[in-house]
Amino acid sequence: MELAELRSRRLFAQRLRGAGGAARPGAAGPGATGRRAGKDRPDAADASPADLVRDALAVQSQEYLPAQWGLAQRLPTANRPDRAAVAALIDDGAILRTHVLRPTWHFVHPADARWLVGLSAERVHRQNGTMYRRGGIEGPLLATGLDVIAGEVAGGHRTRVELQTALARAGIDLSGPDLAHLIMYAELERVIISGPSVGAQRTYAAFDERVPPSRERDRAEALAELAERYLLTRSPASARDLATWSGFTLADARQALADAADRTGDRITRFGGTDGAAPGSAGSAGSGGSADELWHDASVSAAWAARATGAGAPEPADDPSRVDLLQAYDEYVMGYAAPRAFLQPPGAAATIFSEFPLHALMIGGVMCGRWAPTVQGRRARVRIVPWRRLSRAELRSRDAAIAEVEAFLGVPVAVEVERVTRV
Repeated sequence: MELAELRSRRLFAQRLRGAGGAARPGAAGPGATGRRAGKDRPDAADASPADLVRDALAVQSQEYLPAQWGLAQRLPTANRPDRAAVAALIDDGAILRTHVLRPTWHFVHPADARWLVGLSAERVHRQNGTMYRRGGIEGPLLATGLDVIAGEVAGGHRTRVELQTALARAGIDLSGPDLAHLIMYAELERVIISGPSVGAQRTYAAFDERVPPSRERDRAEALAELAERYLLTRSPASARDLATWSGFTLADARQALADAADRTGDRITRFGGTDGAAPGSAGSAGSGGSADELWHDASVSAAWAARATGAGAPEPADDPSRVDLLQAYDEYVMGYAAPRAFLQPPGAAATIFSEFPLHALMIGGVMCGRWAPTVQGRRARVRIVPWRRLSRAELRSRDAAIAEVEAFLGVPVAVEVERVTRV
């Protein structure tokens, strides 16, 4: 598949095109099963950030405020929430934030938190093993620490500092990364999860307070569900992409895709190959094939094919001058395996690596610079670091994107544009 088509399909599946998903990728089609095929899914005009999180299953969110912008920008501008509205959903528990899939923060929906954390815990614990041992987070200290944390949140929401103080009273003196790893352990054991903010501080709540009871899934079923939901908002993607995003092994990812194909009929399918062949029937999916062979959700592909295009459309689907200001860990970037050639500028000789500022300035789905938002009280600054000169159309789109960030932040934004750093 040509990179231009891959970008177009992924931008659409990611809800960054198509008026924030107004074309309804994932609408029910042949073989559709459950909500992941679009059942009970609201129209784009009625969707909320919580709906986006539920469709995406897990949304990487280390950078707290930028990650909220990443949700908001996927909704149509007519009903796009500002940062106060998104923060209120998090405070209310409609969106939860915890360590899951990999040792990093993600937004998750309450309906998915229980089974998804349960699926992830063993593997994330294994990844953290060296850090646990280095901090002494094992044996009696671990058992006592979990009991203290559980007792604290049973009495109300607690900040990290309050948990640290309670642990110290029990003779456990931890700080920095060691404290963070004990708290992450408690998250993975489904003792705690995110609570509402108290001023600038975020709190932890008892897991069962914020997460409703739900049926436990066995590992194979949970992995198939993970693969199905992954493709709903990130297809086309490969087994290697799924393994990188989820933190599971390549063998797990291959089997999960095969099981997702089996349980959805012809909705989850693999493309005919990586050479641009048309999508084909899933047939006997199996778990073999190349790790880089592309899979897709056929209902998303059908919606992409039917998207509004052309000069008369309100928003041409593949506008090459369209600027997107994405947060550093946006799913359009982090949802796929390196080297992520679809992000590369034409003619780039080397893979793009992280640099400061972290956040990605995209033009037509290609990384063409960096940007950074800084909020201080009732004022904000947006720093733009382009890698090349922008055309007039691109400058207009860049300014419109900055205006959208300003509307989201709800405070006046001063813009600082640096000189071109690359040619």
